[in-house]
Amino acid sequence: MPVDPQPDLFDQPVPPAVEIPLSIRPSRRARRLMLRCLPPHTLEVVVPPRARPADVQAFIAENQRWIADARRTLAQARATRDLRLPESIELPSIGMRWAVRYRVGAGRTRCRAGAGVVELAGPDPGHPQAPKLLRGWLREQGRLHLVPWLHREAGRLAFRPRAVQVRLQRTRWGSCSSSGLVSLNAALLLLDADRVRYLMVHELCHLQVMNHSPRYWQLVGRHEPDWERLDRALAGAWAELPWWAHPQA
Repeated sequence: MPVDPQPDLFDQPVPPAVEIPLSIRPSRRARRLMLRCLPPHTLEVVVPPRARPADVQAFIAENQRWIADARRTLAQARATRDLRLPESIELPSIGMRWAVRYRVGAGRTRCRAGAGVVELAGPDPGHPQAPKLLRGWLREQGRLHLVPWLHREAGRLAFRPRAVQVRLQRTRWGSCSSSGLVSLNAALLLLDADRVRYLMVHELCHLQVMNHSPRYWQLVGRHEPDWERLDRALAGAWAELPWWAHPQA
């Protein structure tokens, strides 16, 4: 069976969801109820500790017009995105590029990678599991490349995280727990190396200061003088990600 790209799989878009859901996300760091709109998929209410369910419902009711406008914005952004399956995937942060091949007619759906090629195989690898398989491959690449990269940065900064994990998150590029666990978003691989390195510095500095106080930013600036520009660039990077890399795709 040939492994050449199948034109019908590449050309046929995966249809987006009809409705943009409004999700509820508790946050220990939030000080007040907030609404966030993160293209192309995420619309959420951020809930601080001790917020009552009745307060959350009242907040949503009071902001129905904003929510409706945000849903229209996300729907318009989604309508203009190229939702075809990729023929290749570039990981700029590590300078690698992978060809994507689809094998139709195989048994169970699976993903294999090797020698610069990601192969999706199955009875119909194009729909709807292809994005999920590609995200699984991206997480594996994150474990292979981001974890040792963070340990190198930790050694350079003389910090020592307790452990490192790689996930694929909707709203965070990374995090650091009070126990010293650093979490990294596998989608960082799809960004340039400067922003990835800054994110690592950002999280590693939380090993010493667990908040975003002036003392914390002074520490970040000591290790990354260009942190303000990189922080703004990282905040706007969600819109740069290909559609299949978002957990809600």
